[in-house]
Amino acid sequence: MTNHEIATFGEPLFDSHCVLGEAPIYRPSDDTLHYVIPLADPPEIHILSLASKQLRVLTLSDVITVTSFMKGRPGYIAAGTLGFAFIDEQTGVLENFVQVLSDAVRGKLRFNDGASDSKGRFWAGTMDHEAIGLPLGGTTSTPGGNLYRCDPDGTVTQHASGLYCSNGIAWSADNKWMYHNDSYGLITRRYAFDEERGTLGTPSVFLDFRPDTDTSSVEQNHKGGEPDGMVLDAEGNIWIGIWGKGCVLCYSPEGRLLREVVAEGVPYVTCPGWAGDDLGLLVCTTGTRHGVGGPDGGKLFMLDIGKKWGVKGVEKSRFSG
Repeated sequence: MTNHEIATFGEPLFDSHCVLGEAPIYRPSDDTLHYVIPLADPPEIHILSLASKQLRVLTLSDVITVTSFMKGRPGYIAAGTLGFAFIDEQTGVLENFVQVLSDAVRGKLRFNDGASDSKGRFWAGTMDHEAIGLPLGGTTSTPGGNLYRCDPDGTVTQHASGLYCSNGIAWSADNKWMYHNDSYGLITRRYAFDEERGTLGTPSVFLDFRPDTDTSSVEQNHKGGEPDGMVLDAEGNIWIGIWGKGCVLCYSPEGRLLREVVAEGVPYVTCPGWAGDDLGLLVCTTGTRHGVGGPDGGKLFMLDIGKKWGVKGVEKSRFSG
């Protein structure tokens, strides 16, 4: 394996007082970081001023797992338990946009991570609670998670199936490729992406974290880690939070490990994101599992990788609805 650069996040940026933080998105206009706390009771969105460290909390009426800013209007589009909804940023009120899953599968399937593409379409996938925890490949039927595209007019199209836990989604800078994590499946896939039509080609395995596979792309000590949230930087490199391994890994488009940022004592890293005036700040949410995750599990971390490595992030696209 090739050598790669390693850094640590250091002390947490902020204590969110949660068991699981997810899906950070940054708004440059007011220097705020927005991220979801899906397992709080009730669920929450946290809006953190990076300058003052003042936190505003939106209390929600149902579970939300990811949000995206919208073009030309305030608030968010979000994926929740059964479909897509709009959220008022001032009140936290949810307005149902389109229900994708039936009420009968609540508790069996739910939506998870997602992102908006360059044309303003929102992509998000589902996780199969009944398949998670079973041996990989040992289920009697194909896992029930799917990947969906939600258009601004509310049309929803399924694009992939057979997923254990659909998670991070990101696109190459030229929008010719889409990367997609199946966390429990321990796979990062890459699809040829038709930007104009919003369609996917046949997937290929980009990264394989399964312990029993012999691949040159994933270091042995990272095997068994679950690829969670994902973002790309300005050079097209892929940054992935690795649940269970306490780090964010950076891979080149060719699949070569370039960098690793470690959250010391925090094994359950969830989702990376970009922040700051020049998007040189790598932020990362974390969590705990069954009460395990270290005293800093669930806290928010940040590292100035622009200063350390000259890396700049990319602002996330917004939904056009």
